[in-house]
Amino acid sequence: MACATHLIRAVKVMLTINNLRVSYRTSRGEVRGLTGVNFICKREKLGIVGGSGSGKSSIGRAIMGLLPRNAHLFADEMRFENNDLLTCGETAMRSLRGRRMAMIFQDPLLALNPVMTIGAQISESYKIHQGLSASVSRTHGLRMLRSVHIENPDQMWSAYPSELSGGMAQRAMIAMMLAGGPDLLIADEPTSALDAISGQAVLQIIDELVQSQGMGLLFISHDLSLVERFCDRIVVIQDGESVETIKASALSASDHPYTRALLAARPRLVAEASPTNHN
Repeated sequence: MACATHLIRAVKVMLTINNLRVSYRTSRGEVRGLTGVNFICKREKLGIVGGSGSGKSSIGRAIMGLLPRNAHLFADEMRFENNDLLTCGETAMRSLRGRRMAMIFQDPLLALNPVMTIGAQISESYKIHQGLSASVSRTHGLRMLRSVHIENPDQMWSAYPSELSGGMAQRAMIAMMLAGGPDLLIADEPTSALDAISGQAVLQIIDELVQSQGMGLLFISHDLSLVERFCDRIVVIQDGESVETIKASALSASDHPYTRALLAARPRLVAEASPTNHN
């Protein structure tokens, strides 16, 4: 019975995006950010990849209702389970953000409130999304900090974001964003501002939490090799348009010209040739 339930949850579509377009008003006129994005996301790890400026980050912000004021959003369909995101007002979106959907941003030090302690920010999430008291929020918050591999959660609880390293701040933000127990997590370049060791640790934490909580993950990145290793399926974005959706295991065999170009552009380690002995 447990296996059957797991199978049902695994195939359930959580997010449906059909012909998503986003444009921005600027002093130089209208700039198109997204020109036609299509995909579905189940309870899986779905990667979104493309070159710089291809519009990847606009996808996550559009889903969360966090586009800037100068943005215009259009879509034939944008649905999170039974919620039509095109017709949701701000009140409805606030009830979804944090509780049902959450987003990890690229730079945690910009996303966290610099004048509030980490504990105060996590407590606020529990209070808003679950209606918990301060003492209960602290208990749950400390447990969440442990789940993101914080060895001294009490010390972290009292710290301000500026007192943390990039890796620690990213872990704190993950703990805060997952406080509401969301079903869908959007991670926008969550490791690009970190060193290799911290980035790998954050990826491990995200993977553990997605697996243990059965969440869907939308993983936005420019790093094709990383997404290929980390995700189940991949959506390739070119100039604001989705041009291919493919299983991660089949990525290297793709015959789409743009995907092939991205694969060819990946950096490779080349062994130095041994110096020639002229003696």
